[in-house]
Parts: sequence; structure tokens; C-alpha cells
Amino acid sequence: MKSLVRRAAALTFAAILCALLGASATPLRAETAADFYRGRTLKFVSGFTPNGEYDSQLRVLARHIGRHIPGQPQIVPSSMPGAGSIILANHLFKVAEADGTFVGMFAMQVAVEPFLKNEAIQFDPLKLNWIGSLERNHQYCAIAPAPGIPSSFEEMLRKDAKETPFGTSAPASEIYRNTAVLRNLLGARIRLVSGYSGMPAIKLALQRGEVNGVCGLTAAALRREFLPDLSSGRLKLVLQINGTPTAEFGKVPHVFDYANNADQRELLNYFYGTLTLGRPIAVPPAVPADRVAALRAAFDATLKDEAFLQDAKKISLDLSPTSGTELEDQVRRLSNYPEAFFAKVRAGHK
Repeated sequence: MKSLVRRAAALTFAAILCALLGASATPLRAETAADFYRGRTLKFVSGFTPNGEYDSQLRVLARHIGRHIPGQPQIVPSSMPGAGSIILANHLFKVAEADGTFVGMFAMQVAVEPFLKNEAIQFDPLKLNWIGSLERNHQYCAIAPAPGIPSSFEEMLRKDAKETPFGTSAPASEIYRNTAVLRNLLGARIRLVSGYSGMPAIKLALQRGEVNGVCGLTAAALRREFLPDLSSGRLKLVLQINGTPTAEFGKVPHVFDYANNADQRELLNYFYGTLTLGRPIAVPPAVPADRVAALRAAFDATLKDEAFLQDAKKISLDLSPTSGTELEDQVRRLSNYPEAFFAKVRAGHK
């Protein structure tokens, strides 16, 4: 009888062992991007004040991209303005959820600030996961004509010209840097009036006569908001600062027309070449590769979405997108200069 019990126990143990071995031999199904995103909420955050161009673009994207992300999560757009979007970029790198649920858009200039040793920067652009950019915008400098104010950029270069006050935001912002270059590198008689929260506030300052100039007006903004001002002469374009020269708004000189030598041309190309990054969108470094790939694919798919295209048209968004991999390559290229060159760049936009 005891032998039968022992034999039964042995058989039972063997059966349990086989079952365990069989279970361990069956691999567990890995969680897919769709599994992760299903039922979740994603934050799409711009580093700018609400109702500005950056913020408006991100909100349009947020309304449509969720349909193209596996699992179709909910998307909640918001803003985290400050320091020309450096606050958002630092948050994205150091604080934000690194699981693929936090997506940020910041200024193109901010993307290269780490290479210029900006002490406020706490992120490495070479480690971020780039998702894409909606627009490689064409930008202009303009003046609101007034007595005693130079009527052209050519006049601003004269040593006896009265300084034209240009509205800018924080010293690390794209608006500030792209204006300071004209003063520091080309010698334009410009006085930088900083402290405005962003382009909407600067536009109001122009209307009130607090300042007489601004750099960074995009072609889309001019079409959407300023055609009456351009037609009436209340606003005059004096310079194109990036891209291929265009006559869309009449004959406007290009910044490269004023480069006096190859060294200046190279520096101007770096300053304004960063504008080719458009309005970069990124997620933190530690986001899993399959989720980065899913977000990049969703970004690309949204660009073909008819409902998105209709919404983009309503805000005069000039779609000239850059993919995540292209952004990655461009940032790497912009980092690949000797320190002596970066020292000149830093001196140019202080």
C-alpha cells in the first residue's frame, strides 16, 4: 500500500513538473505600443503662450493625431511657456513622463542652445527622440514706420541712423537671438526691447507704438493677420532672414545680401539655418523605441489626414514637414562644429 502511495505521489510531482516546464516554454506576449496606448491620455505640450503660432499648431495636431496612434489614446493639449520655451525643453528631458505619454514642442533655436553652452539648458538634444516638425517657416523682419525711424534695413546699417526699438522675448528665445544677430554681426542700429511673453505680446506692442520693429514674422502669420497692415503701409517688411528669397510680399531684401565675407555668411547660415528645424516636436530619451516609432508613424499619417489638412488650412499653416529622422540628422549636423566657431556664434547673439 505504501509503495502505491509513493508511486502516486511521484506521478503527481512529475505531472506538476511537466506542467510548469510546459508553461515556462510558452513565451509571454510582449506588450505592444497599441496595448500600452489603449485607454491612456497623452499630454501634448507647447513651450509657448496660448494662441501663438506654435501653440495653435500643436493644438491642431493634437486634435487629429490620436486617431493614428495605435490604441487611439486621448490627447490633451496644454502650454508651458517661459524662457523662450527652455522651461518646456528642460522639463521634457528631466521631469516629464518617459513612457511616451508626454510630447513637447519648443523653439527651433532652443534645440541648438546646448551647443552654445547656455547655462539655463538642462537637456541634451542629441539624446531626445524627435517626432517631427510641421513647418519650415519663412520668416521676416518688419517695422511700423514712424518719424525718425529708418524705413529700410539698408538705412539701419548706417552709423548715424537712429536706433530702432525691436520687440523681443527672453534673451534665449528665437525672437531675441534672430534679432540680436542683425545688431551684433551686421552692425544694424537696433535696440532690443526684451521681456515680452511672445509674438502676440510683441504684435500688441507694435500697435501701441511701444516698439517699431520685430523679427520672426512668418509668411503664414503675414497672410493670416497682416495683409491689411502691409497694404496700408502700417507695417513694412524690411528683411527676409531664412530660406530661399521669395517675392511673395514684394521685393524684400534677404539677410545674405548683407554678408560682407565668407565668415559672416557661414555664421548667418548657422544662425538662420536653425530655422530649418521648423517647430520641433520631441519625447524624452527613455521612451521605448516601439512607442517612438509609433508616434513618428502617427505624425506622418496625420499629415495625410483630410480632416487635419482642413484644420491646418484654417490657421494658414504652411505644411512643409520634417520627419523625426530628418530632425535627428539635422541636430547632429548642427552640433558638429569646432568650439571656436560656437564661440563666434555666442558672441553674435548676446
